Amino acid sequence: MSMNHHDPEKLKQILVWIGVTNQLTTTRFNQLMSDSNLPLPQFTMLNHFSRDPSQGHTITQLASAFQANQPAITKTVQHLLKKGCLDVQVSQEDRRVKYHYITATGLKIHQEAIQHILPDAQTIFSDWETEEIELLHRLLFRLKNWLDDHRDVF
Repeated sequence: MSMNHHDPEKLKQILVWIGVTNQLTTTRFNQLMSDSNLPLPQFTMLNHFSRDPSQGHTITQLASAFQANQPAITKTVQHLLKKGCLDVQVSQEDRRVKYHYITATGLKIHQEAIQHILPDAQTIFSDWETEEIELLHRLLFRLKNWLDDHRDVF
């Protein structure tokens, strides 16, 4: 596959706009969820766990997945454990290893949060055509996968 060389100014704009979009959507989420007891890091972690509720994760695995330091991950996990959103089980093979799982409460709280933010998502994209949504979905999925597959290139 040949490497395309794109307009540097366009690439710069794209990267800046991704950053701005991230900041704006984070702020919107925080405003929408201000009355709840679910800050964005906790929501994001529940989102991660809810993709496969039967899958347990260690703190080390979560730190790697979120590209965050272990103390930050531990803090978020502790909050979710206190709320009953996560459960912890000690590995049968190695008693030092602890796997965290999402609970029914965690799935319920995550689903309630999704339902709470969906009306705003509908508003954001209300004047977009279905084809535009499909295209954005495909392109963001492709970008996310490339970035995920190339985490450790530096």
